[in-house]
Amino acid sequence: MSFERGRCSLAVAGVGAVLVLAGGCSSATGDVSTEPKTPASSKAPSASVQPLSGAELVAALPTEGALPGYIVTGTPKSSADGGTSDSDVRPKACRSLWGARARASTGSVASAWIPIARSGFAPPTEFLTFASYDSGGAKAHLASLDTALNTCSSLSFLDSYGTRHTADVERVENQTALGDTSVSFRMHWTYDQDGFKSDTFVLVTTVRQGEATVTDVANASVGSQLSASKKRAFMPKVDPDMLNSQVAALREAQGH
Repeated sequence: MSFERGRCSLAVAGVGAVLVLAGGCSSATGDVSTEPKTPASSKAPSASVQPLSGAELVAALPTEGALPGYIVTGTPKSSADGGTSDSDVRPKACRSLWGARARASTGSVASAWIPIARSGFAPPTEFLTFASYDSGGAKAHLASLDTALNTCSSLSFLDSYGTRHTADVERVENQTALGDTSVSFRMHWTYDQDGFKSDTFVLVTTVRQGEATVTDVANASVGSQLSASKKRAFMPKVDPDMLNSQVAALREAQGH
């Protein structure tokens, strides 16, 4: 589905010429004008922009040294499958939130992702995911997340051992404008494995730019024995400068 960025193919519908005879109106020589008249205006057809392919999304992802304050900790991967919601997540209305946390881009045409980490500080681990959509798809994806956040204050999921956990969900209001529109939310849950307890904090931010999205998922797990103030120090925070730099990369990739 690759194509040259910045060029859009237009399907131009043929317009039949309208022949108007100026009956009774002759020229000075007595000839009747039979020149066809062109309509004063015609509606231009809308341009159709092809969604970015997986390869194009990978090319737009940051490389090592291109993301100030971060390091790239792995190689990029892509998929032509946007992923599906986890049927084990309850209630069903909250599955899109867990899907975003799991790098699923429901309804997307293609996606690509890469792991990153903040320089000089191990937690949190992060993933950046770019996804492309058919016309209107990116907007619909953001709307689904927004709707879920209006109804989901918590959700439950199964871990790899089959144990069900409950995660608290909280919307995060961004103080800085991000892309065309954005949604941010936190999740928090506690693990108790053989008497060792740990708290996991997740921050998910999805930003729409045109018919594509960038999602940043940051995870941090800390021992439950830490004080509340120390736990807060490990909680991931929205980085608007980093996100806007990735929005700019998506905008350029789409030829905007």
